[in-house]
Amino acid sequence: MDELTLVVATPFKKNASSLLSIKDFEFALSFDLKWMSPDLASKVRDKAIASRMLKFEGDKLTPDFDIDKVEIPNGFKPSENIFIEKGDIEEMISTISAKASITEKEVIAAINNKQEQLEDLVSIEIAGLIVAREMGCDIGDLYERIYDKFFNKE
Repeated sequence: MDELTLVVATPFKKNASSLLSIKDFEFALSFDLKWMSPDLASKVRDKAIASRMLKFEGDKLTPDFDIDKVEIPNGFKPSENIFIEKGDIEEMISTISAKASITEKEVIAAINNKQEQLEDLVSIEIAGLIVAREMGCDIGDLYERIYDKFFNKE
């Protein structure tokens, strides 16, 4: 399971709720769990919203994936890697994994299979877009970035 998914799911599981205010979400990460500073908790929130793992329902945050399928390992604590920016393909793999509730290895295999099926006529990113679409995963602005990268060249 993707580390960001584990981090995002934990406050909801800890509070046994599918809706949390921004304040409660960040408070859980920074003060209850003591995983990070409030500023970093805000960055995690923003990253999760940007990758469409979290969405707003009114003024509350709710996960856009099934948190019941997320098992938080005993003693889990996020690494510093959670704040490293990912490339488009890594971000796509993480997002599909979270939305489809499958492992990143399974997503990578699906993308590789799709690319082989298309006889390597498309890039890995385009194969990823196709897989995301087939799995019903909304990958939001990532779709726009990849589309622009390949089709709006000047």
